[in-house]
Amino acid sequence: MYRSNIKYIIYRIIGLFILIISLSFNYVDIDHNPNEPVSIEQNNPPFFRNKNITDGPYIFYENNNIIVKWIKRNRVVTRIISDDNIRLFKNKFGIEINSKNLKNPVTDSINFNQKYNGVENIVAISDVHGQYELFIQLLRNNKVIDANLKWNFGNGHLVILGDIFDRGPKVTELLWLIYQLENQAKEAGGKLHYILGNHELMILNNDLRYINEKYTSSANKMNMVYSQLYAENTFLGKWIRTKPVLVTINDILFVHAGISPEIITKGLTSEEINNFFINHITGKSWDVILNDSLSAFLMEENGPIWYRGFFESKVTKNQLVNILNYFNVNHIVVGHTTFPNIISIDNGKIIAIDSNIKEGDFGEVLIYNSGIFYRGTSSGGRIEFVQE
Repeated sequence: MYRSNIKYIIYRIIGLFILIISLSFNYVDIDHNPNEPVSIEQNNPPFFRNKNITDGPYIFYENNNIIVKWIKRNRVVTRIISDDNIRLFKNKFGIEINSKNLKNPVTDSINFNQKYNGVENIVAISDVHGQYELFIQLLRNNKVIDANLKWNFGNGHLVILGDIFDRGPKVTELLWLIYQLENQAKEAGGKLHYILGNHELMILNNDLRYINEKYTSSANKMNMVYSQLYAENTFLGKWIRTKPVLVTINDILFVHAGISPEIITKGLTSEEINNFFINHITGKSWDVILNDSLSAFLMEENGPIWYRGFFESKVTKNQLVNILNYFNVNHIVVGHTTFPNIISIDNGKIIAIDSNIKEGDFGEVLIYNSGIFYRGTSSGGRIEFVQE
């Protein structure tokens, strides 16, 4: 009887030990800086269950393993994740991801055409540059997401016109939120379009001039350069590499910077441009890009992610009409060039929506509802300014 009790106690202790190990998601800890002082960033995103997490998660595919890394108390934590412990990943980060998507974030075939019709409700936002809190405020107050940061826009379309990266301190948080909203929108019959801007391409091409010092620190702690956190062997890197440069919804063309007359001269369609970026430019080295004349053109000042000619008197009225006719649209919505608020040029032929969100203090979203355009304010107000 005594021995039976001893065995029972031992089994209970072993079971409790296994449970503790499991719940702590404990596989491999890598502590690069054990003597660094703890500096916990305030106001971490609500989907992080553990408030000591200051950056991540970053998911890597290495040697047939799926490895997740994050920064906690100024130290790197590394885990191997699998079907058996994916629930623990969800619990720690609050990120909804299933086993299929974990193994391959790109489950749908890539759509180069990117043309959508019959959409009654659209919200567009641009050049967020790591300003997570203002992004949430704008989307929540304009009824795109709810109080729990879930999709609340039904069958509407949300367009993000690039430049999530650089400058601000919460790029990683933004990317994971966008990823989740993309999936939730699809389930609700809506659509989230994440269009690439020049800063996405800069990061993937290892141009790190504008990254926030937080990300220099994170990369250094992992013994990497920042662009490696979005390499082809990473979850977010694979996902970003599938994103388009041009999207047409109804009679509206969305592009990060603009469309130059030279694009028309070359006879490039939106489908061809998207195809060329995804297959020949996004994530490729500058040597590869500059070695091809079309790639070099698309990545230079007259390309769709850099062009500012709409606002520098480089496009005549006739040229603008030709561009609109060429793409069979009535409006072109762009970001990239900053203004104090959303502006309309030539009765809505060009709508510029980079409203200086990057500073983190103020910003607007473009709202389209049944043929009418509005400026959507951070408090949820609407200012009508173009009517078809």
